[in-house]
Amino acid sequence: MSRYSFLFSARWLKYIAMTIIVVIACIFLALWQKDRQDQRQHEIDTINANYSSTPVNITSILDSTSATLDEDQEYQQVALTGEFQTSDTVFARNRTVNDKVGYYVVIPFELTSGDTIALVRGWIAEPDQVPPAPAGEQTIAARLQPAQDGSDDKNPDGLIKAIDPGRIPGMDSAYENVYGEIVHTGNASADETGLTPLPAPDLDPGNHLSYMLQWFTFGIMIIIAVSISARRERRADAEAAEKSTGDVEYVVIDKAALDAGAKISQPGNRYGRNRLRSPGVHGRDEAEEDELIEDRFRHS
Repeated sequence: MSRYSFLFSARWLKYIAMTIIVVIACIFLALWQKDRQDQRQHEIDTINANYSSTPVNITSILDSTSATLDEDQEYQQVALTGEFQTSDTVFARNRTVNDKVGYYVVIPFELTSGDTIALVRGWIAEPDQVPPAPAGEQTIAARLQPAQDGSDDKNPDGLIKAIDPGRIPGMDSAYENVYGEIVHTGNASADETGLTPLPAPDLDPGNHLSYMLQWFTFGIMIIIAVSISARRERRADAEAAEKSTGDVEYVVIDKAALDAGAKISQPGNRYGRNRLRSPGVHGRDEAEEDELIEDRFRHS
C-alpha cells in the first residue's frame, strides 16, 4: 500500500475529489435520463391503451365538472350526446400539423345533461375557411385531454393560445380541467369536412436510454483514466527509486599506502578500483610511479 502513498499528496487529493464530483454528476444525469425514459414509456403505454379504446360515458371517468383527468386516462375515448354551440367557436393559434402552421377549431359542446365541454373539431390553415358544425343533437366520440393553462394569455377576440375552458365563451357549467379531441372516422375525411383530423400522438421513445448509457459509460471511463494515471505514476516512482539505489562502486584503499603519503586517483589500477598516486610525482609513466610507491613501502 505504501507504493501508493503519493495518492495522499495535495495534488492527488485534488484529482480524486474532482473525480468523485464528476462521477457523481454522471450518475445523477444517467438516473435523470432513466427517469425521463420511464416517464416517456408510461406515456406511450397510456396512448396505446386508450387511443383506440371503446368510448365510455364521461361520468365514469369524471364524477364532476371540476374533476381532473388522471394521467392513465389521457386519450380515453368518451361518448358524448349534445349540440355544438357554433356561435362560440374559437381558434387555438400556432398549431402545427404536417409541418404547416394553422389553427385548431375549438367549439363548446353542450351535453344533454346541461354541462358543457370544449371540443377540438380539427385543424385548418385559415380561420375563415371553417365549415359549419353539424346542427341539432349529435352523438360523437372524443378523446379526453387535460386542459391547458391560459390564465396569462393575451388573445384577440376569437383566438386563444392555450385550450383553457375558462377562456372559451359559452362554457356554462363547463368541465373545467379537460377538453376533448373529436374522433374522426373513416367516413369523415379531410376533404369531406374541410378540416384536417389531428394526427396520432408520437410514439417515439426518444434517446433517453442511449443518453443514460452514455453518462454511465463516461463515469466509468473517468474512473479508469484516473486509475491508469495512478498506476503509471507508481511505476515511474518505482523506476526512479531503483536508479537511486542501484550498484554502488566500492573503493579498496590500502591503509599503508595512505600512511606513506599516497592519495586516491582514478579507478582502474592494480590496487583495486582506484589507483594510489604519490602527491609529489608528476609526469612519470605508470611503471616508474609503481616502483616509487613500492620503494616507499619497503622503507616504511
